[in-house]
Amino acid sequence: MADPKTVGLQLDIRPARTTDAAAILRLHRSVLQERRFFITEPEEFRQSVDDKVRLIREFDRSGNSLFLLARKGPDLLGFLTVRGGALNRMRHTGKLEIMVATESRGRGVGRALMEAALRWASGHQEIEKLGLSVFVDITRAIDLSRQFGFREEGRRLREYRTDEGRYVDDLLMYRFTVKKS
Repeated sequence: MADPKTVGLQLDIRPARTTDAAAILRLHRSVLQERRFFITEPEEFRQSVDDKVRLIREFDRSGNSLFLLARKGPDLLGFLTVRGGALNRMRHTGKLEIMVATESRGRGVGRALMEAALRWASGHQEIEKLGLSVFVDITRAIDLSRQFGFREEGRRLREYRTDEGRYVDDLLMYRFTVKKS
């Protein structure tokens, strides 16, 4: 049975293009404004459209990185990056990060991005391990990651301090890729 939240969503999941840089930057700033899910505070974020263009090109050139977008028509609903290891001894690893627009959360956007990333990783000759980092109290992201086979690898205790002075552990999760024969 289809999830009623995703019926009719019809997402276009595709690689980022340099022409997407402005929309990616807007979404990135919007998510950071929430001051909830990422360690960068809005006033610390100084990236420009040109920086996003450079990042997209860097991911394209790397050979072991991925930058995916989830769009519905002209609207950017979310994006996912897998930054492949740059050093020879780490090229088999990728660090995953997802950002989804506030109004699009809980509608299958993160799930669709994760499915596409796992398909890519399973077909990639180098990527063997995906990792991610999430605040230990963001249960929705942790639950989604577990549904895709990610497991806890460790915790960095009291790694971050919130605006309210509360400490939050950083949960490290991983998943080995399943290669297609």
